[in-house]
Amino acid sequence: MRVLIIGSGKTAGGREHVLVWLAGKSPRVEEVYCFGANDGMRAEPKYIAVSPEPQGVDDMIAWVRENEIDLVIVGPENPLAEGIVDRFRAAGLTIFGPTQAAARLESSKFFAKKIMTTAKVPTARYRSFFHDELAQACNFVRNEYPHSSVVKADGLCAGKGAMVCRDLDQALRAIHRCLVDREFGTAGEAILIEEFLLPHPKLRRAELSILSLVDIHGNFLMFPAAQDYKPVNDNDEDDNTGGMGSFAPVPWVTEAMMNQIGRKIFEPTIKMMQSLGNPFSGVLYAGLMWTEDGPKVVEFNVRFGNPEIQALAKLLKTDLIPILLAIAQGKSIADVKLEWQPGYAVCLVLASKGYPEKYEKGLAISGLNQLPTLNEFKVFHAGTKDGKTNGGRVLDLVWHSMLGLEDAALVVRNLATKINWGDGQTTGPHYRTDIGLNVPLTID
Repeated sequence: MRVLIIGSGKTAGGREHVLVWLAGKSPRVEEVYCFGANDGMRAEPKYIAVSPEPQGVDDMIAWVRENEIDLVIVGPENPLAEGIVDRFRAAGLTIFGPTQAAARLESSKFFAKKIMTTAKVPTARYRSFFHDELAQACNFVRNEYPHSSVVKADGLCAGKGAMVCRDLDQALRAIHRCLVDREFGTAGEAILIEEFLLPHPKLRRAELSILSLVDIHGNFLMFPAAQDYKPVNDNDEDDNTGGMGSFAPVPWVTEAMMNQIGRKIFEPTIKMMQSLGNPFSGVLYAGLMWTEDGPKVVEFNVRFGNPEIQALAKLLKTDLIPILLAIAQGKSIADVKLEWQPGYAVCLVLASKGYPEKYEKGLAISGLNQLPTLNEFKVFHAGTKDGKTNGGRVLDLVWHSMLGLEDAALVVRNLATKINWGDGQTTGPHYRTDIGLNVPLTID
């Protein structure tokens, strides 16, 4: 079996390296390909280099046919939003991911809110505004949410289009960033202004990431709960990023809570998409806030979470590739079960200094040869090329521990000290030091 992983444009990141690694571990797979592969992918044992790489969807389709690829897996959201699955399926090829219409659950926050409202899925109250409604948007936030709110660009913004506003000035600035400064381009021509969801009173960090594999028939398989860290600095301070780290499972999430999430979030959403004639298949990722009233949806994504999948993949015992193939072929996964290793996995992202704003590329990376070659550890490459940095997020270090969540967190943080690039200070790695620490075991 031959598998192709598609990244974003000319580059593939940490999520795509995870998929290459998972495919390479499958006994069903003989060869793995990835467009825009980074250093880590090229080192995987079943990886086959692609040269020259095809340009554009038509060239990709021709390449897939010529190389007799059995399964195509799409990593990031942009190709899904642009309709790559529709194009490949129209050409008779087997591809894993949602159609362009179904991908609107992520590509349009307004569409996702309409689905949730109609399906009675719990979420934050909101109102939408368009580019010519600046005054109305400002008046709304003054009158309805003067103390705290969330302003969201409607379209895709690489995880940076949701702005948590702690006061009125921040909210007004966020509105201007979208509607006046056009900081997010066409993605910010329409915005949503939401109420700020209050976390459960016993939780300091109540956000959850729940990934589910969904087949075209409406069956879904939920992964264990994960938690990611969006802000760039410790204590959830400063700008949002694509994610600075994650861990799984979340110790305070019980089986009863997971059942509630399945019943209140995934079932009605999937059924609503089917009723609209846009059935969802692929990965449906619910970003949730656990409140005193239970789970509420913050956002939907339609692909594997990055960096959540890094931690989850280290725990997964089941061969994922045959399941993705079955979903891509339109088969049912009603009888499929996922098996997971006990313990905890923590992913720590090493980023370029300056990320998510301006940062330097092309800095030589040192210390990779000092990292352990143990089963408990894996380094996924996010932004590397020819031994140098090539992105905002550069490396993802993952440690699996049977001794507890904090043990995994402390081990992976210690391993991060072995890595360096540039001068080690003004241009060296930046990472958070609080990933996986001070997490409660229960909220009872």
